[in-house]
Amino acid sequence: MAEGKPPKCIHVYNKPGIGKIGDKVLVAIKGEKKKAILVGLKQKQKAKVPKFDSNNIVLIDDNGSPLGTRIHTPIPTILRTILKERTQAKGADYTKLLGIATRFV
Repeated sequence: MAEGKPPKCIHVYNKPGIGKIGDKVLVAIKGEKKKAILVGLKQKQKAKVPKFDSNNIVLIDDNGSPLGTRIHTPIPTILRTILKERTQAKGADYTKLLGIATRFV
């Protein structure tokens, strides 16, 4: 994020309400509500999932395609398997998100 306030998480779309890698969240950015996918977290994760220095999200629209054209943050490789399972189950298309990512960790 280049400038301005960081986005605030309003809601996590899962049962426990605690966000993990690959979860869909509702965030507030500049007074607007937008949906996003968590791609990097500070908190400790499962085995083989890297821990990041900052929390990272990718903004998406309702059908799962990203709003931006590039993703500069490195994305964990385990996110590929997580999002491919959700693409088949939910009908949302997360393959575009993986396609525009430049670096995988």
